[in-house]
Amino acid sequence: MPMPDAKSAQINLSSPDHVAQVLLDGIKSGRYVPGQRLIEADLTTELAVSRGPVREALKRLAAEGVVQLIPHRGAYIRKLTRREVMDILVIQETLTALAARLAAENIGANDNRARFQSAYDRLMSFRDRAEAHAVLDERARFYETLAHISANRELSRFVPIVQTNLLRSQLSEHLSVRGRARHFKEYESIAKHILAGNAASAESVMQRHIRNTRLSMDRLDDSAFANELTVLDDQ
Repeated sequence: MPMPDAKSAQINLSSPDHVAQVLLDGIKSGRYVPGQRLIEADLTTELAVSRGPVREALKRLAAEGVVQLIPHRGAYIRKLTRREVMDILVIQETLTALAARLAAENIGANDNRARFQSAYDRLMSFRDRAEAHAVLDERARFYETLAHISANRELSRFVPIVQTNLLRSQLSEHLSVRGRARHFKEYESIAKHILAGNAASAESVMQRHIRNTRLSMDRLDDSAFANELTVLDDQ
């Protein structure tokens, strides 16, 4: 396969796809947070690109529900409403429970056991770490491994990845020490049943885990979410 020349590499780095990926990575890492205004001039300077790719990237991300383009005000990282958060978690509850069931059924195939054990051990090593985004990144890798060993290629296509990253970024600061401890306790139970190949139990405990998360999120103050009426007005 021929290597790309310097010119094509530069074009790639200047493309709307690259700009969009930088913004998505920034949301995932916490560099860009929900509700934050994205100023075109700052992005063109930071990424060394013209306004064209930046504007196109913002339009694409708006179509994906990541960015809000508000007339006469500009572009903002979308902040989810309480209802949107609950809707995402309802989807996650169903899909991750299915992933846990399939992972348990396939734990003995190939190197699945070693791969899952490694992902679980890495996640648990963050149990007492204070950096919320580092913990969330490791948790995301744990779920990615879960989806991989489920051996269902279509499953990951239905997981709302982009919206999940928005949710993580928006609500990570609201996760209490007590809540995090409960999460890790639940990860222990999930891993135990998957490694034992107990498909029904793995599905059940994963379902309960996401349901508990949903209940915790629903108890948060309204300030943690976008105002439903404001979102409708902006649209």
